[in-house]
Amino acid sequence: MDAVQIVFLVLLWGVPIFRFIQEYRKMNEEEHAEIKASLKNPLYYLDDGFRYIGFLLMFTGMIASIPVIQHIGAAILFIGWFYGGLDHLDKSVKQSVGLMLFAVLMAGVYYLIWA
Repeated sequence: MDAVQIVFLVLLWGVPIFRFIQEYRKMNEEEHAEIKASLKNPLYYLDDGFRYIGFLLMFTGMIASIPVIQHIGAAILFIGWFYGGLDHLDKSVKQSVGLMLFAVLMAGVYYLIWA
């Protein structure tokens, strides 16, 4: 890996972590408790956690030229999108089906491009 790739990886992982810490410090105690409660809920990781970690892993694999990490990240991302559609089902059926369809279509496009 050359220096440019290392800089991109540090920025890719460092900026979101730094921003989260910065925003967390600005919150009051009630918001701290809410964040802690959501992080203890395993369903949070299926929705938001899978999407964030999936994006980071997918782009890390692309930058570092490690296809295994890229494919794992893409799979996690598509699972997060699909679960997000299931989670949104009680609010809007159209949007939920649209998000699940988007996840399946993007998984198919990803497979056609990278396989």
